[in-house]
Amino acid sequence: MSFVSPSRRLGRATTAIVFIGLASCRAGGARRCTEAACSDEVEIKFEPALTAPGHYYFKVDLDGVTRSCSAYLPSSGQHDIMPECFIIEGNRSLTTLSILGVRPKVVALYVARDQAVLMDTRVAPIYGVERPNGPGCLPECSVAHVTVAIKEPPPGAHR
Repeated sequence: MSFVSPSRRLGRATTAIVFIGLASCRAGGARRCTEAACSDEVEIKFEPALTAPGHYYFKVDLDGVTRSCSAYLPSSGQHDIMPECFIIEGNRSLTTLSILGVRPKVVALYVARDQAVLMDTRVAPIYGVERPNGPGCLPECSVAHVTVAIKEPPPGAHR
């Protein structure tokens, strides 16, 4: 019976693990990807969140294509399905406006509450790449996170 030192056995095991790992990385090797979907998106975060009671109206121009949606505060808890844009609500607030399926160079944003203009501005989004199924896996989506500062006038006040 031959004796193999523990350090030599460890060396052989390490070599085998490295070889198996390198073999799985070779060109044409199988890559494991999940099947999650994603979409290009512009996400506009309001800082601070919109909290005053009233009817909010959002109009967003995305390189000449206009989308609009609205929301009420306080929220009734019921949500209309709005294919134009999605409004994310916090606890008694509106925090984020998301527009899916777009990758504009310029976003023009108009926000009003009870017909009082809160914001009318333009921003150039900076996109990052998201791969929900992992590195090297499709799909690849462009997502921009933009933060806008809004100073709300008291309810009933018009700008």
